[in-house]
Amino acid sequence: MNKRLKFNQDQLSLPFGQKTARALSLEDRQKAFWFLASASLCCVLVYIYAMNAAAHNIAVRQNLEREVSETNARLSTLEFASIELRNSVTIETARTYGFTEVSEPLYVSRSAASALTLNTPAR
Repeated sequence: MNKRLKFNQDQLSLPFGQKTARALSLEDRQKAFWFLASASLCCVLVYIYAMNAAAHNIAVRQNLEREVSETNARLSTLEFASIELRNSVTIETARTYGFTEVSEPLYVSRSAASALTLNTPAR
């Protein structure tokens, strides 16, 4: 079965109408060149600034990490000294500072009748 295909001369053109062709003039090419050159220069400057900012932030972070480690070391020595002082307190040490043992401890209760406010009776 041999089918014949019909081709039209304007079959592959778009249906939007014909536009006139326009050639680039020398002035347009110069404008395009200077636009692309200035955009490239701008991109290079932004890249240099970003690299400088990244290097600066890395240096600041390293200094902060060093300070944090030094502070943690000082904190751990202070905690160790605090534990030593807490373990060295005895009854004799407390008595030298004027503390005495209480024979009957006094406890605070949370009853409504003896509240810590105005001691007014409940209504």
